[in-house]
Amino acid sequence: MIPKICLTASAFLIRENKVLLVKHKKLQKWLSPGGHIDENELPHMAAQREFLEETGLKIQIYSSRETLFHPIPIAINEHWVCEENYNRRLLALKNKQPFIPTEKWRKGCEKHLNFSYLAKLVGPSIIKPGEGESTEVTWFSMKDLEGEYRNELAISVFEEVVTAFELAKLIHS
Repeated sequence: MIPKICLTASAFLIRENKVLLVKHKKLQKWLSPGGHIDENELPHMAAQREFLEETGLKIQIYSSRETLFHPIPIAINEHWVCEENYNRRLLALKNKQPFIPTEKWRKGCEKHLNFSYLAKLVGPSIIKPGEGESTEVTWFSMKDLEGEYRNELAISVFEEVVTAFELAKLIHS
């Protein structure tokens, strides 16, 4: 049986050669601000909404071309969030019992399919996370992320940050 996949979206904001990351409360890893895509919500709109909720910063997603099409993500990754939920669901099915997700991942997520975007700031630069969001929001240089913080990044984030920095250089040159 395939894992339950929840759709998520996130964005990288790069300013003055630094990227803004948040420390995920459940994972205790540095990630790009983002979260679940709501029903009938487009991925890039979810990334903008989640970024605002998690940082207080209003962003706009960069698009590789000016068309009527949706912005293209800089990365799409699939990763485990809670393999325990997957195992619990399989066991519940086998035993013909109701599935009860873990307390930590109550939405029942097992894997995330994340759409990552590059963003630009379109409002004031005052960081003010929303209520209930992580209060650890920090700007990192590439040197920081290659060094002491490398082990504190979620697995796919480092590669995505590298891509975001490369694209930001192209846009700003």
